[in-house]
Amino acid sequence: MKNIIVLLLLFSSYALLPGQQYTVSGLVKDAQTGEALIGANVVYGPTSGTATDFNGEFKLKLSPGYYTFNISYVGYETKVREVVVEDRPVLMEIELTSMTIDEVVITADMAISRETPVAFTNVNPAKIQEELAGQDLPMILNTTPGVYATQQGGGDGDARITIRGFSQRNLAVMIDGIPVNDMENGWVYWSNWFGLDAVTRTMQVQRGLGASQLALPSVGGTINILTKGIENKRQTSIKQSVDSQGKLQTTVGFTSGKLPHGWGLTLAGAYKRGNGWVDNTFSEGWFYYGKVDKRFSNHLITLTAMGAPQMHDHRSYMRPISAYDTMYAKELGIDLDQLRDANDQYNIYGVGVRYNQHWGVYAENKDNPDAPLIRLSERSNQYHKPQFTLRDFWTINDRFTISNNLYLSIGKGGGDRPRSSIKDTRLFQDPEHAYYGQIDWQGVYDDNWKPKPPLNLKPINPNYSDSLTYSSNYMTRQHNEHYWYGLLSKFDYNLGLNMKLSGGIDLRSYKGIHFTTIRDLLGGDYVIDKSDMRINYQENTLDAMKYVGDTINYYYDGLVRWGGIFSQLEYSANRVSTFINLTTAVSGYNKIDYFENAESGWIYKQGFTVKSGANFNVTENSNVFINLGYLSRVRAYRYFYKGFTTEFADELDNELIKALEVGYNYGTPRLSLSANAYYTLWENKPTNRIYSSYNLQEGDPGYVPGDPDANNDNRVYADIPGMNARHMGVELDFIYKILHNLDFQGTVSFGDWIWDSYVEGLQFYLDDTNEPVQKQLDFDARGIHVGDAAQTQLGYSVRYQPFKGFYVNLRQTYFGKYFSNFTPEATTDSTGNVHDSWVIPDFNLFDLHTGYSFRIPSWQTPNFSIRFSMLNVLNTKYIWDATNNDSFSPYSEFQDFDAKSATVFFGMGRRFTTSLRITF
Repeated sequence: MKNIIVLLLLFSSYALLPGQQYTVSGLVKDAQTGEALIGANVVYGPTSGTATDFNGEFKLKLSPGYYTFNISYVGYETKVREVVVEDRPVLMEIELTSMTIDEVVITADMAISRETPVAFTNVNPAKIQEELAGQDLPMILNTTPGVYATQQGGGDGDARITIRGFSQRNLAVMIDGIPVNDMENGWVYWSNWFGLDAVTRTMQVQRGLGASQLALPSVGGTINILTKGIENKRQTSIKQSVDSQGKLQTTVGFTSGKLPHGWGLTLAGAYKRGNGWVDNTFSEGWFYYGKVDKRFSNHLITLTAMGAPQMHDHRSYMRPISAYDTMYAKELGIDLDQLRDANDQYNIYGVGVRYNQHWGVYAENKDNPDAPLIRLSERSNQYHKPQFTLRDFWTINDRFTISNNLYLSIGKGGGDRPRSSIKDTRLFQDPEHAYYGQIDWQGVYDDNWKPKPPLNLKPINPNYSDSLTYSSNYMTRQHNEHYWYGLLSKFDYNLGLNMKLSGGIDLRSYKGIHFTTIRDLLGGDYVIDKSDMRINYQENTLDAMKYVGDTINYYYDGLVRWGGIFSQLEYSANRVSTFINLTTAVSGYNKIDYFENAESGWIYKQGFTVKSGANFNVTENSNVFINLGYLSRVRAYRYFYKGFTTEFADELDNELIKALEVGYNYGTPRLSLSANAYYTLWENKPTNRIYSSYNLQEGDPGYVPGDPDANNDNRVYADIPGMNARHMGVELDFIYKILHNLDFQGTVSFGDWIWDSYVEGLQFYLDDTNEPVQKQLDFDARGIHVGDAAQTQLGYSVRYQPFKGFYVNLRQTYFGKYFSNFTPEATTDSTGNVHDSWVIPDFNLFDLHTGYSFRIPSWQTPNFSIRFSMLNVLNTKYIWDATNNDSFSPYSEFQDFDAKSATVFFGMGRRFTTSLRITF
């Protein structure tokens, strides 16, 4: 015992020796955006100190004593910190406040820590560089509470994201404060922004109704991406990456910072090409970005242009589990013999989780054994959506600013599809075949090429051609083009007495142009299409003959007008900050169908939003907040029409959303924690139209006595009236610095999202005439869980930096309570019993990220960064998307709310990405 005491005394005395030094480290970041500040000065004493690195971090070795640190950065207020260095490492986290107005932050309504009463997460560029690993931008957000993102079928750019169970149609996505959600359907096509990570300054995810002052139709949250500009330091970067499939991506970027005479320039470009992890998901694309800033007098003028012309192949249709993996199917209780008995025409089993049925090969001259095989995908996308923005930020005085933003978006492109869906019988069914499970394009080509008897089409009976052959199936291109321009004008005025008034207008005009053209007749010479109702085919028989390039099937314009006014009053004093936000917007819709020679005419509906919240800083390290809101939202364009007609739907009432959220935040240099709870009621929520096959009965329109061909298998539809849903849950995320170089980060989210509606006597209509038939449906969705996103999310990461520049980051994410996607009417079985949809098996994913940044000795620049990421390290086999009781499944007769009745997309297996980045 005496020896132990002596050793302890010796150790203690050694710790106090003058030569012993301890680590003082920290992070310097922007107080508003959370962006790491590179090159910030951390000074103690007259001249001693260091500067932050490319991650905004610094580290010093100091002897025990008292120190006064001055932390400064150009354009920011200097902060002074008193630090006592004793017998342990010291951690600091310093937030610097900009002395100049950050024009983009104000325009974009970014949330501010300990001030804005909403739940939000900032994703900084360092995290994006470390963890994105060639994925679409939403995929990095799976570590954010309440977020679930997948790549769906695995195509490049095909990611989707949900927040708190709300799909991205019900989220607001903005770039520098400008909305980018599609004006007709609310979707976001991430392939249009694939290279944006090269110029991302920060990405903020606001959950719930969010802090945006605009009259946005956002229910689940807001994703705001800020890009670099004149406010950033000068930097040039070149990056080359390659993944495990051999896909290459080259990215270059340049930010000038502030140049003489108030100029600033930001440029970026990227090129990618290669195959995806899923079979036959090739992609190729370019990305360009340019921003010019000019500051003069009290104005900052910014002109931005960006776009990403690209093409990529899809995997669009989910398939039965057994088609991918028979062993996994058996583990889930699926009887393969039962499947074979149900459909002996479908013999696709165990092709692999990368299986993609949307492609095949053919030879234009199959009799020539040397003829090259042509690979053809039936699901491919080509698109280019350049966006241009002109912003004038006018600082009238230190109390009053005005921001005017003009923007223009031009979209051109579309997707390739066969005119008729490829039937499962057109797939190679022999497991020994070289293209087992793929499309027999050769059979399609041969059918189109071989001579056929002249057509005999009712009610027309001409011989269209004795020499040409017609195509029974062929490739089309579905064009979806748009012209979209808008004005976003906003003012901020400091009223004094700790109050600020903001407001403005949000004007948009959108024209979507939708039509189909013939792309490839696959061996035939022409097709027959009678979609254009302006043509009298009885008198103009030959006008029904269509060739490559002709427009067929449909041709219409979707027109949207939007006019919004918003206002917000804020109060901030001492430890309290509050706000009240009032907005209103009028949406106008019109549809012009050129084939039907019809126009719906304009219809206008008004919506409004009322939001309020308060934040209270309990101590220097903790704060609590509450926010609530009421949103009357105009339905999206796609819900305003009956099918493909120009006739307005019967149900056009606004959706009503009521939301309440409370939260608590705690932050010290060692521990940062955020916890919140939310409760959202969504009333009159529209859902997708449902279709069914129906045999006409006596009394139905179109019924022909004694003619089963006319009466049977008629396509009918029903529009489900607005449904009610309730989303509630709790969320937690934190980061704990175990050591100055060892971080532990955690994410917890528990959701309980259910439907709450009963529908009785749902009326069906004939699809071609919109006339009612004698078919009705009752269903009960009360208490049924919302599908299509995991309601339980648990995750953690451990990031270790053993020495300067080198890091290792291991991340684990768990998803559970994941109900497969379904339509509400599918909740009730044939006996009237109500069921939840099939629950997808829970899964755990492990990702590994590591890298090393360094400079060559004696060189000031450049900085080299080598990174390596391995996703799904354990090669876990899991399902990340599923449809319950899928009517398009080869085994559609099963409607049993279980694995055999579902179709799925398997998630991606183990894969890696490595990159080299050089920064000047």
